[in-house]
Amino acid sequence: MRTRLVVIVSLLSAIILSACGMQATPVYVEEGPDRDAIIAKTDVIVSDLISGIENKNYDTFSSHFSDVMLNSIKTADMEKIYTTFDPLGKSKSVELVNVQDAGNYYAVRYKVTYDKKVVIYRIVVDKADPGVQSGLWFE
Repeated sequence: MRTRLVVIVSLLSAIILSACGMQATPVYVEEGPDRDAIIAKTDVIVSDLISGIENKNYDTFSSHFSDVMLNSIKTADMEKIYTTFDPLGKSKSVELVNVQDAGNYYAVRYKVTYDKKVVIYRIVVDKADPGVQSGLWFE
């Protein structure tokens, strides 16, 4: 009985671990006019995000948020973001990393170099309107 349990647990572990290792290959948007149009919108968004954080201005930070984002990140939540970014100093440069096709969305990643650290901003925008921010991650 104990041997059977060990075999079952081992098999389940192997299945779970192999499933975790399987990730869809990202699909990147190729260079061209479509990608340029997306970047033109997200460049403004990332600039406002950085400015909003550095100047502690929620209105600037959230100026491109979708309604869902506005309901998710409130002014009260901003103190955590300010506290995280204050020690990094001012941003020195912003560089586009890539534009990924993510179904109904685009995920656009920017490398933002601060005095003390590099942070990747992953901005998610709706394909129907790339000027509206639907998601944000700091990596």
